[in-house]
Amino acid sequence: MSLKEKLLAWMRGGEASFDEMALAVFAHQFRENTAYRRYCESLGKTPGTVDSWLEIPAVPTDVFKLPEIGIRCFPADRIGGFFLTSGTTQEVKGKHEFTDLEMYRAAVLGGWRELGMPNLTCPSFFSQRASDAPHSSLVRMFEILAEDLDADWRIDGGGVLETHGFFPEAPTEVLGTSLALLRVCEQMPALELPEGSWIFETGGSKGLRKSFRAEEVRSLLSQHFGIPLSRIVNEYGMTELFSQFYKWGGEETHKGPPWVGVRVLNVETGHLAARGEIGYLEIIDLANLESVSAIRTQDLAIAAGDREFHLIGRDPAAIARGCSRGVEDVLGEAV
Repeated sequence: MSLKEKLLAWMRGGEASFDEMALAVFAHQFRENTAYRRYCESLGKTPGTVDSWLEIPAVPTDVFKLPEIGIRCFPADRIGGFFLTSGTTQEVKGKHEFTDLEMYRAAVLGGWRELGMPNLTCPSFFSQRASDAPHSSLVRMFEILAEDLDADWRIDGGGVLETHGFFPEAPTEVLGTSLALLRVCEQMPALELPEGSWIFETGGSKGLRKSFRAEEVRSLLSQHFGIPLSRIVNEYGMTELFSQFYKWGGEETHKGPPWVGVRVLNVETGHLAARGEIGYLEIIDLANLESVSAIRTQDLAIAAGDREFHLIGRDPAAIARGCSRGVEDVLGEAV
């Protein structure tokens, strides 16, 4: 059985050791991803010297924005598709390439199952369809969750939000970015969703006239849709990761599935942070088999377990201190 087959079996409900699988994925990526191998070697980290998933070198998300460097474990002629990070047309967008969506699909559905997310029955997506936004990982996630359902899609191919006629009479699920749902609050009167309904929101409020903190977003959604905070779930995800983390209103931490690991590093030393200490958030996502599993996010957090964290917010510096060489320079040697 190949490494991919073992991972898929695990993500579809099987069992495995995270540390063992993480080291196997690291060895695979060290061998097949030339740019990543050069980076690891510059840090003195190889499969022969790394004994735990806690030691696997992570790359910052900005690495995915380097157009001349392929952060992948397969040749260019096998690229089957890619996801792009969001941003303005002037921004350089990160690109996460893949051969196919099998791992992503398994991560989405497996994470939903493992974290006890409720079944969708009558969802309304304040989102475009994948045919209109083929390079959005979130839109693709919504399409996967909506399979075989009579779903309601509320943003058309031109990006226009449609709120007319949205008056659910039965329990429903409202899913969208925080930005889209806050625009709903701006453009339509408040309503009270039927009992048993719940809301899925993700992302920030950048793009609105006013920026809101995460707690303010959920409070506004609770008031506008007439739903308790405990029925609103926040998703933590990003283009550079295939797996997602979830936190319901009233909970303190975001939780991930068994095939992810969470590390928080001291901002000065780069070593693992002490218990309860705020530091740089790194995530090991084994669903990232075809790229790099270990990702340095641009967020600050407090670790709350091997796959759980308390999110503090965006790291204003975004670049880790203490690196002996610039990541871009080292990766560039592989070109």
